[in-house]
Amino acid sequence: MMGKLNTRSTSLALFHLVLMALHAPLTTSLQIGPLFSTCVDACQRGCQEIRIVQAAREQQDSDLKVEFKDVSDPRSALTEADNAAHRAIVGALRAEWGDQLRIVGEEDGDEDLAKSMSTMTFEPLKRDRFEDDLGDMADVDPELITVFVDPLDGTREFVEGRLTSCQVLVGIAIGGESFAGAVGIPFPDGDLSSESTIVYGVADVGTGILGTPLKRGPFPLDQHIDGVKYPRPQHATGDSTDEVMAACKKRAISRFGGSNVIYGGAGNKILAAALGEVASSIQHKVGGPWDLCAPEAILKAMGGKMTDLFGEEIQIYKDDAPPRCNERGYLASPPGSPDLFHEALVAVLT
Repeated sequence: MMGKLNTRSTSLALFHLVLMALHAPLTTSLQIGPLFSTCVDACQRGCQEIRIVQAAREQQDSDLKVEFKDVSDPRSALTEADNAAHRAIVGALRAEWGDQLRIVGEEDGDEDLAKSMSTMTFEPLKRDRFEDDLGDMADVDPELITVFVDPLDGTREFVEGRLTSCQVLVGIAIGGESFAGAVGIPFPDGDLSSESTIVYGVADVGTGILGTPLKRGPFPLDQHIDGVKYPRPQHATGDSTDEVMAACKKRAISRFGGSNVIYGGAGNKILAAALGEVASSIQHKVGGPWDLCAPEAILKAMGGKMTDLFGEEIQIYKDDAPPRCNERGYLASPPGSPDLFHEALVAVLT
C-alpha cells in the first residue's frame, strides 16, 4: 500500500514504545513516525544508487571494481554500489537528523567514504509518509534509538549477477530490540526492467509496500517450485559448507522432512520466511546487526517469529550485546506457524 501501514490487530510495539517514552528525558526526543518515514525514503535512494551502478555496468559491459575486506572470504566483497548506497542513505539521514540520531552502518570503518560524505549535500528526506498511521506515536529518547544500515546486503550476489538476492536494509532498533525496518529490493525481476520494491513494517503493527508490487510469496520461488526436486517443507539457508550449518540443515530435514533451498543474503532469507515462501530460514552466523534489524522487524510485523539458534531473543542490537553473539545465528519461521513449530526447530538444531 502506498505510504500506508497495513496494520495488524495487535499493537504491542506501540505499548512498548509508550513505556519507553515514559522514561525518556523531556529535553530531547525523536518522534518515530517522521524518523521511520525518512528511513523508508533513504532506503529508496539507496536502491536507486545501486541501480545506477548496475546500469553503467551493463552499458559499459565492463567488469565491476571489487575489493575484499577479507581476501579469503568472497562474502566480504565491497563494490562502488555499496559505497554509493551508503553515502545516499547514511549521508541523507545524518543531514536530516544530525548527531542526535545514532546510525550504525556496515561500511562505517571506511575513512575515505566518511570523508567523501562530509563534502556532499543531500535533498531533504520525506518525513510525513506515515503521519496518518504513526503521527501520534510517543516521542522516544534518542539514546534508545539506533538505525542500522546495510547499504547492499548480498554484495557477493551483486558481483556474481544474482540480482534478485540483493537488498538494501535500513532498520530501527529501540531499547536494543528490532522495532521497524525498510527492505529495499533494487531488482524485483532480476534486472532493470522494473522499478525498486520497498517493503516496510513496524513490528507487531503492520507492513506496506512502495514501488513495484511484490511478485513473491506465499509460495516457493520459480526455481524451487519443482516439488519432486524440492519437496516441502522448504528450509532456506545460504550455501555455506560450515559444519555447523551442515548439521543444522541435516537435522531440520531429518526431523521435519522437505528440502534445503539456497537463498543469498541474510535479508533475503528472512524475507522469504516473512512471505511464506519457506517453512524456515536458518543461518549459523551473521556479519552484524545491520543484517538483521530491518528484516526482523518486517517478519514480526507480518506475524512471523525470529530468535537465535538457541531460541533466545536476538541480542545483537544491544549496546551491551554479549561477545560473539553474531555467532548465535538466527532462526526465522513464517506467519501462521505455531510457536510449537519454532520451538521444535530450536530443539532439533541445538
